[in-house]
Amino acid sequence: MDVRSDGETGDPGRASSPEQFAGDLFLQLARRGWLVLEPAQAQGVIGELERTLDEVRARLRKLELSRKLRDASGDHVAPHVDRLVVDAVFAGQLNSDNWERALVELPKYIEALRIAGRNAGGSR
Repeated sequence: MDVRSDGETGDPGRASSPEQFAGDLFLQLARRGWLVLEPAQAQGVIGELERTLDEVRARLRKLELSRKLRDASGDHVAPHVDRLVVDAVFAGQLNSDNWERALVELPKYIEALRIAGRNAGGSR
């Protein structure tokens, strides 16, 4: 059985892959008080997630820039630049769906962990 990011379970008879992200589920657990972390631990994880989010944003900016360069230059690109652009676009196409999804989901994780850190303070 799959657990979807909206907290519902998947149809066991359906062939589907489990969600890669579960931001809504984490938020739901934190808001209900079921996700609890010590504030210092939560801050450490939040810091890592914020760095990851920054990296995802940077990669998407590079992908967009490489697309614009390729479109603007047409057939007049130096071979070494052309190779760089092609490599960036190829890598971006392979990962862009995940990166774009991460831009939506990572802030949910961050918010859930902030709530979870506050939950620890309220349980004492």
